Amino acid sequence: MTGAVVTIPAPLEARSPVRLLVRLLPLVAAAAVFGIGASMVDGWAVGALRDDSMYLELAKALATGHGYHWLNLPGAPAATHFPPGYPGVLALLWILAPSFPANVVLFKLANTLFATLSAVCLTRFVSRRFDMGEVAAPLFAVAAILAVPMLTLATQVMSEPLFLLALLTTLLVAEDVIDDPNARWQRVVAVGLLAGATTLVRTNGVALIPAVVLVLCLRRRFRHTALFALAMLAVLLPWQLWVAAHADLVPAPMRGNYGSYAALLGDAVRSRGIAFLGAVAARTSAEITTMLQYVVAPGMGAAIRITALLAAGVLASLGIRPLWRRAPVTALCLAGYAVIVVFWPYTPARFVWCVWPLLFLLPVLGARELLAWVPRAPAMRLTKMAALAGAAVLGLGYVTFNVVSFRNGSWSASGYAERLRPLVVYVATKTPSDAVVATEAENTVYLYTGRKTVPLGSFMATDYLKPRASAGFADAMALVLDRYRPAAVVVSTGFLRAAATELSLRQPPLLTAIDSFPGGGLVLVPTRR
Repeated sequence: MTGAVVTIPAPLEARSPVRLLVRLLPLVAAAAVFGIGASMVDGWAVGALRDDSMYLELAKALATGHGYHWLNLPGAPAATHFPPGYPGVLALLWILAPSFPANVVLFKLANTLFATLSAVCLTRFVSRRFDMGEVAAPLFAVAAILAVPMLTLATQVMSEPLFLLALLTTLLVAEDVIDDPNARWQRVVAVGLLAGATTLVRTNGVALIPAVVLVLCLRRRFRHTALFALAMLAVLLPWQLWVAAHADLVPAPMRGNYGSYAALLGDAVRSRGIAFLGAVAARTSAEITTMLQYVVAPGMGAAIRITALLAAGVLASLGIRPLWRRAPVTALCLAGYAVIVVFWPYTPARFVWCVWPLLFLLPVLGARELLAWVPRAPAMRLTKMAALAGAAVLGLGYVTFNVVSFRNGSWSASGYAERLRPLVVYVATKTPSDAVVATEAENTVYLYTGRKTVPLGSFMATDYLKPRASAGFADAMALVLDRYRPAAVVVSTGFLRAAATELSLRQPPLLTAIDSFPGGGLVLVPTRR
């Protein structure tokens, strides 16, 4: 024995460039998500999705020491509509880059970073929970995160990218804790804190709470259930107390955009009855079905689209079993989230794309179940081959949908910015700096002009099923005008212009037209102050 150390050369494949690339694939995937997302970021005006301007206004309020309040409204009432998670993150960025609108690009890049980190978390999630390989896991993450509608949200100042990141992080930790009956109390508390924080980014995160509680109770881990609930409550209770303490600070016609979500839905159920929820579910389900048809079979006829969607549904149903077995919290959270989306009286597209990677996971898991199936009968083997061929066609349709959407620039807000520009220019150049202006896109107008602004109305839950007639919008507008007494009404959107015109024709008239501007804009002043 000489004590010499014998070294065994690593196998050739372990040192090969291909093997190195495989190991680096998660980083390559993340870089691809960030690079493509960043290339789509622009400095166009915020407000294309309305919520983005509202988030930024709240971020400005927090960053400038005004608290969680609506700075555009006279009196700056407390904000109770959006939970403070995403505006709080934006406020930190606003402090670092306080020059608006130059900082809009920073906010959009931050969302691209959140999407990139979501891709990293998703890669880890599917590899740990479903044993996806070193190549399959990052490729799946890229295919899910780079869906163009998701990129649209990731390149605007919207809360969905941060929500997805928070949700995936919570699920990663929660599923590990569920698997460990002897998990330390600190880890259980961490899940509660993460679930609460996710809900403070987007209220739909509340679906996490019953999911974790139910799985822990099914496994008879009641002490862990109590720890989770207390930690979650510690995060959410202050926000709920804030909402309760500042309810009804704005006129009823404005509560749809400035009041709490519970009040918005409660008002509709009280006025229309419980049947309202059934009608909402029918419409949201139809919208989701129509939307997904074009995702799996773009450019095809109705019969082919429906057939393709049914096939995708079968694959997704096959994926439910492995999802429940490997990730029960995720399965229940997704089910609860789906219930919220179906019964929420609003166009569901954003809510669907917000959790698209988890929805996309279901048919992928279903396809893996098909691959693992070993039928003995020749007829069943042919069935398997046909089903896998169908899955491949669906995958091709999904790729086509995204390629076409990318080529068409579907994510861009430039059209909205151009439409809104004449209105903003008019307010900035034709109204006094201390004027209160009633206008559409009031948060955007406030951000770009500094004027105090009030809305010309607000979304109501009942509008989702049957939009109000012009007289209904006119009545709501009259209440807002009576409350805030604005110096002028500046409007360009068709139905709001019609409502303002109706007020000018009433006897006695409430408004008088005094000017116009490009794009069909109309300027009116109240006849009494």
